[in-house]
Amino acid sequence: MYIWLTLLESKTMKKKVSVFDFSGIYEKESFYLKDKGSYLCDTYENIEEPKMLDFSSLAGTNCFCDDIARDEIRKTITENGIRPDEIHFIDNGNYHYMSAILTEQIKEPFSLIVLDHHPDMQPPMLGDILSCGGWVLDVLEKNEYVRDIQVIGADRNLISKLDESIQNKAKFYDLEDIFDGEVRLPETLYPVYLSIDKDVVTRDELTTNWDQGQMTIAQLKEFVKRLQAERNVIGIDICGECAPDQEDCDVDKATLGNDQLNAELLRVLCE
Repeated sequence: MYIWLTLLESKTMKKKVSVFDFSGIYEKESFYLKDKGSYLCDTYENIEEPKMLDFSSLAGTNCFCDDIARDEIRKTITENGIRPDEIHFIDNGNYHYMSAILTEQIKEPFSLIVLDHHPDMQPPMLGDILSCGGWVLDVLEKNEYVRDIQVIGADRNLISKLDESIQNKAKFYDLEDIFDGEVRLPETLYPVYLSIDKDVVTRDELTTNWDQGQMTIAQLKEFVKRLQAERNVIGIDICGECAPDQEDCDVDKATLGNDQLNAELLRVLCE
């Protein structure tokens, strides 16, 4: 019986990293590059050469993922040997639905832990289309292996706008529930897939292309470190870049901040 390798297994095994580029923003970042200019030059011995997958010319992907795009993404993932038990960077929050596609590959019971300023549990607006704002609900309704979903940092006002029957399908944590002098990890009996949207981080410290929460970067890194040390983590994805054409910020400065945080998260995950 095939058993998924986890990110916590042998310290001698190199981590696998994949970068899904939809908006072109990763062309302006260097955290994944194996050269002296990369933030990772001192930790590269712990990861394999990252795989860059270019979806910038694929239609039907911005905020919503239509069936044609979804099939093409699945095909590319298969052809490149991308598995869920890796570290995936999936562009800005408009593409957070990639988490639903990546977790389709998991064939064992698992817990989904989501760090996000938004609950991402909106019912589809058009038929059964997958979206960045409804991907968590998609996983709940379609992934037969998910056993519990725990969302940390979502805006309570946004949660309250969901139908009560949908709210009851996940457990929501405020930052105070998790960061109370020490990090309190959600309880689960199952291996964990972690999905991080950096819009959970305060705008005082990072700029994404969505409205943002109040978590600090230090809290985010400590949570990831503790989760990796104390839970069986079987996969991770990270989104929340700024957009290349974003008008409400200095894009160069915002990109640099995200680039640095991506590198810092990779260092934590490779320890």
